[in-house]
Amino acid sequence: MAAARLRVASDVGGTFTDSIAYDEASRRISVSKVPTTPGNRALGTVAGLKRAVAAQGLSGAEIAYVGHGMTTATNAVIQRKGGRTAFVTNRGFRDLLLIGRQDRPSLFDVDDVRPPPLVPQELCYTAAGRIDAAGREIEPLSLADLEAAAADMRARGVEAVAVTFLHSYANPAHERAAKALLERLLPGVPVCASTEIVAEFREFERASTAVLNAYLRPIMETYLGSLAGLLGDREDGLGLPETSPVMVIEASGGLMTLDSAREKPVHTVLSGPAGGVVGSAHVAGLAGIRDIVTMDIGGTSTDISLIREGKPILTRQARLETVPIRLPVIDINAIGAGGGSIAWIDDGGALRVGPMSAEAVPGPAAYGRGGTRPTVTDANLVLGRFGADTRLGGDLTLDLAAARAAVATIAAPLGLDVVAAAAGILRVAHATIVRGIRVVSVERGLDPRDFALVPFGGAGPMHGTPVARDLAIPRLLVPPTPGILCALGQLVSDLRHDLVETHVGAHADFAAGRAAGIVAALTARGDALLAADTVPPDRRTVSAFVDMRYVGQSYELPIALPARLDEVDWAGVPARFHDAHRARFGHADASAPVECVSFGVTAVGRIDTPVLPVLEEGGAAPPPEARTGSRPVYFEALSRTDIPGFHDAPVFARAALRAGNVVEGPAVIEEVSATTILYPGDRAVADASGSLIVEMPA
Repeated sequence: MAAARLRVASDVGGTFTDSIAYDEASRRISVSKVPTTPGNRALGTVAGLKRAVAAQGLSGAEIAYVGHGMTTATNAVIQRKGGRTAFVTNRGFRDLLLIGRQDRPSLFDVDDVRPPPLVPQELCYTAAGRIDAAGREIEPLSLADLEAAAADMRARGVEAVAVTFLHSYANPAHERAAKALLERLLPGVPVCASTEIVAEFREFERASTAVLNAYLRPIMETYLGSLAGLLGDREDGLGLPETSPVMVIEASGGLMTLDSAREKPVHTVLSGPAGGVVGSAHVAGLAGIRDIVTMDIGGTSTDISLIREGKPILTRQARLETVPIRLPVIDINAIGAGGGSIAWIDDGGALRVGPMSAEAVPGPAAYGRGGTRPTVTDANLVLGRFGADTRLGGDLTLDLAAARAAVATIAAPLGLDVVAAAAGILRVAHATIVRGIRVVSVERGLDPRDFALVPFGGAGPMHGTPVARDLAIPRLLVPPTPGILCALGQLVSDLRHDLVETHVGAHADFAAGRAAGIVAALTARGDALLAADTVPPDRRTVSAFVDMRYVGQSYELPIALPARLDEVDWAGVPARFHDAHRARFGHADASAPVECVSFGVTAVGRIDTPVLPVLEEGGAAPPPEARTGSRPVYFEALSRTDIPGFHDAPVFARAALRAGNVVEGPAVIEEVSATTILYPGDRAVADASGSLIVEMPA
């Protein structure tokens, strides 16, 4: 058998499935982009991987590692296509999921209707028994109540169960007993205890996270089981060696094993976009840029995130379609504006773009698969951003006549010609994306001008300049293989485990020894998990933190702690909290008492990071073979002195560019996974790391 030398990864999006193969021996990268297969996404995943591997001239038997990111869990929640789930909690708290929190995203919208919980009321069950906040049992758990509930679940065809009891974070005994009994009474039905997912207080968020995990278990068991089978199939699948690990990227940007993903699929929510953020941080770091705004424009959405000092910003409070999630996730602002976003006219006669999407089937009208409604992709084709001979992903040809016909359906009602309507579609889409970037920057006290914009995804590099100019961001970094960056992120991510325990109390009441004991126990657990993942000791790191707040506040901030905590370290924590509070919220009160809420650790197992190819040195002028032609491209006015209209733009093949080559806008730079548009006045320099650094006029 050939020696394993390939590291491969795939990212399943709503429209396309992106794959990458990296040859550790030659450091060569090959990519593929195939349509997502909604009926069974595993089929598209394996097809894309086979194509990327074949481009290396190798076979699945030579694969040493597989990374995977997906939107399967996210789509299941959005479309409400998870398993039929039951919820078990304490007597008197049956409506916990329905009541939720008092917060309302649309406070003054009288027509706003909260979507129903993932579990209908008839599948919410209660059992007598109670643990108090100190972890003491004050009422025994009623096994009879659980047996009655299990009988009713069987009759109603329940496919998964979530168990959440009050104060189980302090003592999980009742949850463990309930899980054991329900698993025995409901064979084959997965049962999720909340403290196995998140062992923190705030019962609603803990319950919501556990319910979401249970809700996803059946669909993810089916999907990941099918994927595992196809990956190992030597006849119709990839022929992956049994010893090659398959890792799934988490929403936190870390990796988890395939078995862990089947057991705790809630961690895979938003996993695909997380790969792009990790990949962005990596390639930007190679170019010496550490503060960036990521802009991942795919077929159905744009995912935006911020990276400071080379590290993604994480949060432990997220929502997916109004469903709260209490887990570490990369702070990503997802908005409904992508290449497949549909343009439409609202009741007031205004042009709108998204959030509805043409998706993979039928796709934009330009795909020639039956789509008739105008999309951002159709507008780009009408305006010459794509050429008539452009092949998306290397295969998909575009139909200009169909794109023009689709855009014409909104041009006439607006009193515009087709070109003006197409330009209007892009302006509306750009305005939506700009608002999304302001949410993660300006609204959090950060100046976008201090960052570089990293546009990626299949459509990202087409829209980088107008978005950056609107925000006064001075430069772009277009990564290598931008349309496949989410998949690349899975090759540079590390194994990760996050452990958090609730310990509420005033800082002054916590002795340093007690805090150090909690941290030491969590650190040992984190290290043991990495050992179970077969991570060598010299590749393990465990970092600790404490969540703190002012007494009376509702939410807290994480403060980093040393792994070995002494009296001096512990005494200095309040001052560090005040500094963090001032940096985050603009104010602090050094005289106010502070309290601890939770202690946690992040255990990281470092993997072998691929060494990406370095561009061959070249002069300022691109080699003659890099220029492949020219075409008329429409550019809208980005300043008062700009004149909108078509410009004859030279077209360059990115694969032929060398380090130091300069391309002046207007120009088009094409590659298999994406197309970069340089506006008049833009100046792109090919960096040795493989990225394009684009400087824009002030």
